[in-house]
Amino acid sequence: MFNNLKINTMSVNQFMSANLVAIQRIISQMSRPFDSHAFIQKFSREFQAEYVQLLTAYEEEPFFKVHGQIGKFLSENQITLGIRQNGKVLSQNIFGEQSENEQWL
Repeated sequence: MFNNLKINTMSVNQFMSANLVAIQRIISQMSRPFDSHAFIQKFSREFQAEYVQLLTAYEEEPFFKVHGQIGKFLSENQITLGIRQNGKVLSQNIFGEQSENEQWL
C-alpha cells in the first residue's frame, strides 16, 4: 500500500495516482451505475488512515474539499478508470444528507 510514502506532502490527486491499481480495483467491484458518494465510501474504507490524513490537510471544509478533489480525479481519469459520466444524481453523502454528485457508468 502507501505506508512507505509521506502522505501529508501529497495532494489527493497524487495519492490517487500513486494508488491507481487499487482505485481501479475498487471501481471494478462496484455495481453500475454508481455515484461519487458510493465510491468515496468504498475509498475511505479501503484507505482509512490515509483518508483521515488527506482530510487533516484542510482546516476549513475538509470533507467538501477532499471529496471534490476525488470527484475531479474520477472525471479527469475516466478512460484510465473505465468509467464515464452519466449526469448528476442526488444521493446520501458521508453525513447522511442528500446532495448532488456525479453518477458513473
